Amino acid sequence: MYPVDISEQSPIILLLAAGVGAIIGSFLTLLTHRMPLGKPIIATRSRCVSCKATLKVRDLIPIFSWAAFLGKCRHCKKSIGIRYPLTELASAVGAVIGVHYYGVTLEALAVIGLWWAIVAIVLTDLEHTIILDEVQIAAGLFGALHAYALQLPLNDVLLAALTGIGIGLALKYGFLLIAKKDGLGMGDVKFLGVVGIWLASSVNFVPFLFFSGVLGIALGLLWRGLGHGERFPFGPALAAALIVCVVWPETADGFWQLYGFVP
Repeated sequence: MYPVDISEQSPIILLLAAGVGAIIGSFLTLLTHRMPLGKPIIATRSRCVSCKATLKVRDLIPIFSWAAFLGKCRHCKKSIGIRYPLTELASAVGAVIGVHYYGVTLEALAVIGLWWAIVAIVLTDLEHTIILDEVQIAAGLFGALHAYALQLPLNDVLLAALTGIGIGLALKYGFLLIAKKDGLGMGDVKFLGVVGIWLASSVNFVPFLFFSGVLGIALGLLWRGLGHGERFPFGPALAAALIVCVVWPETADGFWQLYGFVP
């Protein structure tokens, strides 16, 4: 489905979507910090990572608390990482984009859920070089909801998921055979299965592979430029390419037209 006119959406609904998105983003900062370290997610209250002071409601208002206290802990005045407000902002933007493009629909819910899952994937892969299985499962379930909303045949979705995993395994072990080193991690391979659920068509999968390759090269160059070495997490490039193909499907059409094909 192509985007709808933003004039059809109530500003109140968009504002509500932004608020919910920011709250989810605050939760994602907690989830992506604790889960890779094996810490409980909701069993303990939020604390400052520097002074361990228990944070209260006024410390945890998404985006605004960080801005109000000038990016510092209210208790110890130590700096709070920019990842927190940026994650909340990114999640809010994703919610607004979903409602803007798809209205208040199941498709919007699925796309917004994917966006939030991808925010988590990008954070954990950049910071810990892992893609959490729990987040992949969530992204896949939202993909199933998306397929249901579009009334796509179940067989096509399952076949596309298996195809995605097959392509991932071929890339992983093919690169290992040729270059004698890993090109993709198993998290990336699993994510390609999630991509299959979402795209469910070779017409969209080929542009996705092209976009992820271009974004991967850009990320790799930036990663090396920042002095992090040659090995870099490829998950963010895959995630960004999937969002492009899902939210802006006309980009896939543009890819084929660039090469003289009509999808």
